[in-house]
Amino acid sequence: MEQLRRESVSILRVVVVALVVLNLLDAVFTLVWVEAGIAKEANLLLEGILSQSAIGFMLVKMALVSLGVLLLWRHRDRRLAVAGLGVACFAYSSLLVYHLGIAVAAVEFA
Repeated sequence: MEQLRRESVSILRVVVVALVVLNLLDAVFTLVWVEAGIAKEANLLLEGILSQSAIGFMLVKMALVSLGVLLLWRHRDRRLAVAGLGVACFAYSSLLVYHLGIAVAAVEFA
């Protein structure tokens, strides 16, 4: 039973690291697409920050998502928190696929 618990925590650690990395990639792609005029930030709070400062946007975006991930990690003994980490990882993975699709289309168009 203890071995299963350790393996579950190890998997969750990978999910947490993946979430932080995926969030960073999302932020970088968003900056590139906004700068290129291809897209705009969908989050109204972050859109306002992005219009003022790219560095501020990166800091706030990374902080907000990292704090959310930390909160879920601290409650990893609850099924809802584990589900939240899984859903967030799936959402950010899907978002990365979306960004990569835009990148492919942009390269093909150029």
